[in-house]
Amino acid sequence: MRSWINRIRMYAAASLTVFLAVSIVFPASQAEASSIRSDYKAYVMAPLTKITDWNAFRNQLVTLKNNNVYALTTDVWWGDVEQGGDNVFDWSYYKTYADTVRAAGLKWIPILSTHQCGGNVGDDCNIKLPSWLWSKGTADQMTMRSETGYSDYETLSPWWTGTATQYDELYASFASNFSGYKDIIAKIYLSGGPAGELRFPSYNAADGWSYPGRGKLQAYTDTAKLDFQNAMKTKYSTLAALNSAWGTTLTAFSQVNPPSDGDNFFINGVKGTYGKDFMTWYQGVLTKHLSTIAAKAHSRFDAVFGVPIGAKVAGVHWQMNNPSMPHAAEYASGYYNYSTLLDQFKTSNLDLTFTCLEMTDSQASTSPYYSAPKSLVIQVANLANQKGIRINGENALPISDGSGYQNVAEMLFNYNFGGFTLLRMSSLVNTDGSKTGLMDAYRDAIAMTPIPVTFIVKNAPTVTGDTVYVTGSRWELGNWTTGVYPFKLTYNSSTADWRGTAYIGASRYYEFKAIIKDSGGNLKSWEPGANNTWTTPAAGTNYTITW
Repeated sequence: MRSWINRIRMYAAASLTVFLAVSIVFPASQAEASSIRSDYKAYVMAPLTKITDWNAFRNQLVTLKNNNVYALTTDVWWGDVEQGGDNVFDWSYYKTYADTVRAAGLKWIPILSTHQCGGNVGDDCNIKLPSWLWSKGTADQMTMRSETGYSDYETLSPWWTGTATQYDELYASFASNFSGYKDIIAKIYLSGGPAGELRFPSYNAADGWSYPGRGKLQAYTDTAKLDFQNAMKTKYSTLAALNSAWGTTLTAFSQVNPPSDGDNFFINGVKGTYGKDFMTWYQGVLTKHLSTIAAKAHSRFDAVFGVPIGAKVAGVHWQMNNPSMPHAAEYASGYYNYSTLLDQFKTSNLDLTFTCLEMTDSQASTSPYYSAPKSLVIQVANLANQKGIRINGENALPISDGSGYQNVAEMLFNYNFGGFTLLRMSSLVNTDGSKTGLMDAYRDAIAMTPIPVTFIVKNAPTVTGDTVYVTGSRWELGNWTTGVYPFKLTYNSSTADWRGTAYIGASRYYEFKAIIKDSGGNLKSWEPGANNTWTTPAAGTNYTITW
């Protein structure tokens, strides 16, 4: 008993340290309570580069299938399929791809990747957007320009009016060519910006950025400036009203501009009325873009495939607690208000994928990082759950040992994630199709089939105000914690016992105990005796504990 009591004490101390370190950012977390979501699935991301040996690839996929991976997620590169000319599509490679996925028994999640491959973390290929695109408009219209003057060509600008038209043509062609694969397509993802994420290209090495820099604002083309000016004209109507709100003496709306000094803006200006107006507009460009491409995608895909459509938000976790410019990296990316950002996901009927589930808050108060990814994941997941948005997770960086899967599992099974996509399959399967050393750990911790188990606790010595919980040896049962994660039971007066149904992993070994907490949420007592030990069956059942 002492070993797990000590573990609980250590966890409580660590949790307190993290909370104190990041308390300037978020309130206390509110877990959904330990349980796997009933429709939870495990996914794996395919290689970025093209497949050249289809037989070897199929063998790899069969190994994934045999280890309970549900679907393969794949970038479908726009720069490949429409490189021959405007509306000249060649889908032959991806049809062979889909045939191979089907033959392996997996489902498929295509990402319609309207961004380039190359230049972002983890990119090991170089696939640019179709070259003919750039004759459709000017660089000022079609690209984004940073505060230091760098023009980005890795994705089309959300300010260009032709962006939605080009995406719509791609979506329509995909729907027409892959309608025969709807038996394997489980979901379709849209690329909302660089690296396939709904954001601005603010942290770009080609623009002189390096981690953990705040990143650079991207609103400096004439097209972007004009949009900002028009937005402020719409909001304030008159220069007098704008000058009164901003404390300025502008003589024309053409003098309305994005920040001229990014550092000073994030240190001093972002909290003022001008700063709030600018950041609200800046994020609003992203949400408007998401609304537009989601509408196009639903119109093309819903009737053909009838599957969820999703998009990804990046976990921009650094500079969150910077004492002089908190959240500057998030703001530069376009993430000013996560609640209103997620409102657009809800309005547009999109699933959300969020990254960095493998990371901890160990550098939350450490200069120059001020990185709090775990707190960020919790904040976004809680918002998604409150709004009724299905949320899926990814790791941001490669996971090199099994401990990273434990960090992932804590988030997945306590914050109602619907699935997890591992980046990427090469960490699980070798080129010959054999398992790597990480496969068993991934299958055990992440690639589970949830089954309903009704826990029944009889004869618990409770009094009015007490509640009984179950906590155990894995994160889907709280991992021996007694705070926000244990699974809560409800008193059943007709049977005079405590019970509740949790979804936990099929065919997994568990140790667990019942605990009693008082009306204030304080731990009152543990179930006496040795731990309950159990290897779960393949289907749902009950488990009775007699106190």
